[in-house]
Amino acid sequence: MNIGQPARLTHEVFRYAGFTMSDQQQLHQAASLLQSGDSDEALKLLLSLSQRDPNNANVWQLMALAYKQLGDFERAEQAFQKALVLDPQPSTLTNLGNLYRKMARPAEAISCYDQALLSAPDNIPAQVNRGWALLDADDHRGAERAFADVLTQQPERVTALTGLAQALQGQGRQDEALDVFQVILNGDPNNAAALNGMGLSLKVLGYADEAVDFLSKAARAAPASSEVHVNLASALVQADRQEEAVAYYQRALELDPYNPDLHHWFNGYLGVIGHPDYLHSYREALRQRPDAVPLATSLARKLLLNGQGEHALDLLEQSLSCVHEARARAHVHRELSHVLRESEQFDAALEHARLAQQAAEDDRAVLEELATALMAAGYYEPALVQLRSLLQASPQDQSLLALYSTALRYADERQEYCALVDYDRLVQTRFVEAPSEFNSRAEFVEYLRNALLALHTTRQHPVEQSMVHGTQTLDDLLSRRDDAVVALRHALYQQLSHLVQNLPSDPNHPLLARKGADIAFSDSWSVLLRQQGYHKNHFHSEGWLSSAFYLLVPDAVNRGREGWIKFGEPGFKAREPLNAEYWVKPAEGALVVFPSYLWHGTEPLTSASQRMTVGYDVLPTT
Repeated sequence: MNIGQPARLTHEVFRYAGFTMSDQQQLHQAASLLQSGDSDEALKLLLSLSQRDPNNANVWQLMALAYKQLGDFERAEQAFQKALVLDPQPSTLTNLGNLYRKMARPAEAISCYDQALLSAPDNIPAQVNRGWALLDADDHRGAERAFADVLTQQPERVTALTGLAQALQGQGRQDEALDVFQVILNGDPNNAAALNGMGLSLKVLGYADEAVDFLSKAARAAPASSEVHVNLASALVQADRQEEAVAYYQRALELDPYNPDLHHWFNGYLGVIGHPDYLHSYREALRQRPDAVPLATSLARKLLLNGQGEHALDLLEQSLSCVHEARARAHVHRELSHVLRESEQFDAALEHARLAQQAAEDDRAVLEELATALMAAGYYEPALVQLRSLLQASPQDQSLLALYSTALRYADERQEYCALVDYDRLVQTRFVEAPSEFNSRAEFVEYLRNALLALHTTRQHPVEQSMVHGTQTLDDLLSRRDDAVVALRHALYQQLSHLVQNLPSDPNHPLLARKGADIAFSDSWSVLLRQQGYHKNHFHSEGWLSSAFYLLVPDAVNRGREGWIKFGEPGFKAREPLNAEYWVKPAEGALVVFPSYLWHGTEPLTSASQRMTVGYDVLPTT
């Protein structure tokens, strides 16, 4: 979260060579108007000044800031570039970097800050903003170093302290983050960013009531912040205070009504508690803004997953009629391709995937959908070519590796396919060891099972997850400080670290080439499947290794393959569907470990029984 980071206007003292006194006064007036937020009037003055002296960099920089305030980022970028050609000042580079951050282009922002710091290494605003850009790029270690450098120069700079704490949060170092946030609060007890950060770290650690307290204070300190309100809602979810959670999600949406992430999180929660307003917020927002493509595509995906594919298609066709910008239309065509594929209209899906490519040929998600549509329609070699090209740019991307392995199998490239999936070598089963205070593994597993059952507070499965007919815990399970979870984390780490140490090294293999000195859990959850419960075929896009640890296994697993984990069956519909190739029988106390890019699911439970697991992803560390 980036609550509290600097958003002020940054510009240097201007040079006025070539201006009359009236021009100088107008430039000052334009700067004052920008500071007060009157961008329209500032822009009128600046356009007039630029006609009289088109080669003055200060005019172009202020014009860029005016366009930025007005939300015209394309013209703002052009004006900054013009200013840099005329006079490459560090302040202009810093402001352009700030614009790129606003445009969600962190790599370009970092480049601007680096250039600014080459000529002005002591420029603290550039150093701080570079740290925020590194956070935007999920480079939490780099951000930590950047903010630590600033704090050696200015130990009490609040924006750097806030950034450092968030960088620590991003690395899972919640206790250290709490200490830094507390330093800020010691000086300013009502600092919204620090209150928000304290609440988030406490929530991650499983201290829901304390998290609610801090986030309630943050909401009072920043009543116009949708981020704070949605964080408070999520803490109330963890505390199982459903009515209050719904109310704060609604307040967040009032503050930011067209934010697709807010609608996604809110409706995800409404879905698992069986709330009657599920998906209502999408429809209301689209009534006001029918051209809001991210909302339309998100709602269409949820409709499809709820068995309403025809409604999803109608919605997307309506959206297509409302938008004209090429990239927005590409996103609608991409989603139409997805819905049509899953409706087994493979030729129509491919047609929309090609239209999406024509409109946004450099969009990774569009090209990935095109490759999938090609495979689904039976065009295997073109799909393989497309995926090879994408993997060259992103060789560690788990979703691309999952699709690539499927394309290899379809194209009968057996040698490369078998080396990539290699079930016998890469899918492994291990059993946890019980801590000394337990008499047996079975007793330890029973203790863990009883503790985790209390965390299953929802009523039904989340539609966008792999599970069907059951419940899933909320938030990152293994980050909690409950005694049982701490013991579980240690038991799993013990087995996983030993397993990883014994993996062979292979610089040419996408899994084995990433082997590091240690491992870290990146996400985790518990799933309780009931009768007819199963996991749809899927992969884990954010992992390296993934695993299922079995806490409760029904006797039905001894009859055929009911409840077994299976590998190799793709999770998308196709004209020529592929079957599973490899199965593992679950056992209580066992963890099955496999590469995150492997397609996997489970055979459904048919008996009146339950199956309880802990799922998690693991990343290598240096």
